[in-house]
Order: sequence, then C-alpha cells, then structure tokens
Amino acid sequence: MNAPVLVTGATGLIGRYVVEQLLAAGRPVRVLARAPERLAPGLIGRISIVKGDLTNAPILAPALAGVDTVLHLAACARAWSRDPDEFAAVNIRAVERLLDAAAAARVRRVVHVSTVLTLPQFRPDGAARAATPYEATKLLGERLVDAYAASGGDAVVVHPTRVYGPGPLNDANGVTRLVALYLDSPVVFRLEDGDVLANYVHAADVAAGILLAADRGRPGAHYVLGGENRSLRALLELVAQLSGVRRRVVVVSRPAALAAAHAALFWGRLGGTAFITPDWIRSYFDDQRVDVRASCLALGYRYRNLDEGLGETITWLRHRLPAAS
Repeated sequence: MNAPVLVTGATGLIGRYVVEQLLAAGRPVRVLARAPERLAPGLIGRISIVKGDLTNAPILAPALAGVDTVLHLAACARAWSRDPDEFAAVNIRAVERLLDAAAAARVRRVVHVSTVLTLPQFRPDGAARAATPYEATKLLGERLVDAYAASGGDAVVVHPTRVYGPGPLNDANGVTRLVALYLDSPVVFRLEDGDVLANYVHAADVAAGILLAADRGRPGAHYVLGGENRSLRALLELVAQLSGVRRRVVVVSRPAALAAAHAALFWGRLGGTAFITPDWIRSYFDDQRVDVRASCLALGYRYRNLDEGLGETITWLRHRLPAAS
C-alpha cells in the first residue's frame, strides 16, 4: 500500500510501537501529534507529522488527506483530570469528529483502540461501583464507532488489556511503573484483592494486533488484544524471580486503600494531583481475566509469555536513560 496510514496517539506507549512496526513493514506513516517533540527519538525524517490534536476540527482534513487507514490510539487514559470535561472532549467528541472527517475523506478503514474495561462482562453494574470517567467515556466513544460501522463505514474496535513494556512511565504504563517501583524501592504495596486475575500484555504485541486488525479484521468486529492472566501477587512473584530481587510486599486492605484514594481525590480538589480515585481502586477488585483465542484465530494474533515480556522490561528498566521516563 502506498497511501499513508494516519496514527493518533503516536507519542504514547502503544503508539510508539505501532509507528515502528508500520515503518518496519515499509508503510508510509503520518502522525497527528499535539506535541511532536514527544515522539520517539529517531522518527523525525521517517514519518510525516501534522501538529495538532483531535479537538481542533480544522486540522483533521489535512491530516486525513489521501489516507488509507486511521489507527486511532489517542485517548484521555488517566485516573483523574483537573478538568472533568477532558474525558468527554477526548474520548467522545474527538472520536465523533474523527469519524465524520474519515467519512468525508473516504478513508478505507478506521481501527479504534478502546479498552478491555468496556467489554460487557467488565462494565460496572452500579451496585458494586460506578464507572470511572475513563471507562464511561471510552464506552460512549466506542458506541460511536459501532454506529459508524453499522451505517456502512469500515471500522474495527480492539480492546487491549493491561499493557506493559519499555516506554513512557506514565499512567497508561502503570504495570511497568509498578515493576520499576519493585526494583527501586525497599517496600512495595499491593492491594488485598483476593487474588483476582487480570490480563497482562506487552505493548509491542498490542501494536502488532492493531496492525492485524487493520489488515484482516472484519468490519464492525471487536477483538481483544491480551496476553496471560495472572493475579497481582503472582505477577510480583514473577518479577522477583526474573530480577533476582526480593522486596518486602505490604498488603493494603480495601478500607485503607479506599481511604488513601479519597485523600488523593481531596488533594486534587485542593489543587494537587490525584493519582488514584476510589472508583479506580474498586475496579482492581474485579476479576478481569480474558480469553484471547478468538482474536488469535480470527487475526493470527500472537503474544509473548510473561516471562519473556517482563524479562525484557526488567532489563530495559535497569539500563534505561533518564530521558526514557
């Protein structure tokens, strides 16, 4: 294919792998980036860059001109925002603008990157907890994509699970931040979560799955991009085995964790930054195991095992430059 692929969210954890894999496959790449200086080193000169973001509607026409495929990864994926409208602005309204612009530009296919948390089995029922702003807005944005596909547009939705791997140590890479904390701190805290399972996947494998969905996915279909199911306790034990480092792990009770989250939220309202919220804490008590066999069969999707992926991540953390964080 000679037409460019447009990538949003290229400065993020998964987006960096997507761009590198597209380039390795010889695909022309265009990125829409609010802060191009945050792109991975070495990309300048190898890709075309449109500076701007999805909240600026006029930038979309030039960004999409001549594009064959849109890979939409940009999202507001943090636990809390000082501006409560940021989640809706990025995860809903920007998606609507992008779909309208893609239809006008006659883009062949849109791949929308959602989250495993929007799958029906993981949606909060309102009794145990409320949906976080991230979950609620990602679901509404995803429904816009479903409507686009139902009306004749070619769109596919993918659902990454908990992603880890070398890359920016930000909110979207919380698993790697936890591994870094384990390696660097004498004491590590984890929730007393009853050993519920979650699914962990390397960012490079998610990126490969996104490209497979772009090339092989069925219009209107949803695909889970995950890896292995583990409890948090088992994950930390694996980190200890792979790294040769043994830390004291303190188990935090649910009431204590919720109290800390309420305090963080109060601090945010006073002008600080809330790193966690009570509803996010409650989400960690949900069993979030998934089965990715359907994606493997439909797309040819593959994922590395946790031993390999975490081993690579631990090596990177031990040798990373200060600028990598």
